[in-house]
Formats: sequence, structure tokens, C-alpha cells
Amino acid sequence: MKRTVLLLLFAVSMIAARASGELLQFGTSNYEGWVYTQSIVELNNSNISQDNINLYWDYVLNSPEVTASGVKSIAVNVTGRTNGYQSGEYSNTLARVTLQLINDNDSVLMEKKHTFSTKERDRNFEVVFDVSDIAGTPFRLRLACWDANMESRLSVRKVLAVVKEYNLSGVEGDVNNDGVVTSADVTALYDLLLNGDTSHVINGDVTNDGVVTSADVTSVYSILLGGS
Repeated sequence: MKRTVLLLLFAVSMIAARASGELLQFGTSNYEGWVYTQSIVELNNSNISQDNINLYWDYVLNSPEVTASGVKSIAVNVTGRTNGYQSGEYSNTLARVTLQLINDNDSVLMEKKHTFSTKERDRNFEVVFDVSDIAGTPFRLRLACWDANMESRLSVRKVLAVVKEYNLSGVEGDVNNDGVVTSADVTALYDLLLNGDTSHVINGDVTNDGVVTSADVTSVYSILLGGS
């Protein structure tokens, strides 16, 4: 094993990667895996490419499936537009946005609602989910304005879901947050350095210098061997 890890260190010695807490992104041509539906009927996804995701009645936007292992909370930031805000038919109450985390059976795992306090064309708001109880459970994000009329609908432009707080085990070198330091933590760092894949890396910056480098692999390997 020691020889394998030394070879690994040599292979990644010139590579550095910055860990990212981004989970989901929608907008600016990042639409892969997102689905726009009316009731259970999938609409023409060319609407997505035109940033024309109108949420009202049973028109909803569903994200790809993700898993937030080792995460305590996530923040979902939504940017949109309400063109009918000056209409007499517009209502902040009707324009209320519902955000849900749902499983593969469409059962609701968590739900948050946001009601706008002012009448404005351009909208931006953030909702925080405490996902401690569903950590490790695959989920999708669903956005809807089920009470909205045509004037109160929200046209979604961007969605960004990021990790707000990790639920770290508190064990130094426990990169994958399973409570112990094993070769799996070295593997997690190795994958990050070679591929830039942060999906399974919770605390890769072991040396706390702001980036993930071969020095972090060395630190975890030292802990694994019983060093300081």
C-alpha cells in the first residue's frame, strides 16, 4: 500500500484543485438533467434554453438527482423575473414560490416557501434547507408557483444550490466523513486531484490552505499510518 500511495503522490504532485460546494446549477446554458413539466407531461425543453421557465399552476421545474452526503445544510438561490408585477391582477401571495426536495418516487422530503414582500420585476431570493436528516439520500429540487396566475408567475432565469454547511465528523483526515480515516479518504483526494470531482469529497483541504494539493494526500496518509 505504501508504494501505491507514493506513486499516487508523484502522479498528482503538480496538480492542485479547489474544492467546490456547488450541488446544482441552472441557467446560462447549464440545463443538463433539468426537466420542465406541466402536471406529469414533459414540455419542450427548448423552453429551457430560452430561459423561459414560467412557474404557475402546475408548471414546475425539476432538477437532476443529487446526493449531499456529509452535508448539514444547503442554500438554494433563485433568480427570476415577474413581468406582470404592475398588473392589477398581480399578487405577492399568489406569486409565492414553493421549493421542495423530493425523492425518486416524487415524495416530498423537505419543503420551503418564499413569499415576496414587494412588487418588483427582477427577483432574487435564497432558501436554506437543513438536510441533516436526509444526508446521503438522493433527491431532486422542485420549484413551483402552484397558486400563481398568469400575472403572478415567476420566470426562472437561474438556480444555484450550494453546500452552506458541512456536517463533518470531527475526525482529522476523515475526508469522506464516515467517522474513520481509511484508504478511502486517500482515494477521494486522488479522484479530486485527477478529475476535479468533488461529489464525494467533504473535507479535502486537510492542510487548511484553501486548495486541495498533494500535501493534503500526504497529510491523510500520515494520519493513516499513525503519524501526527
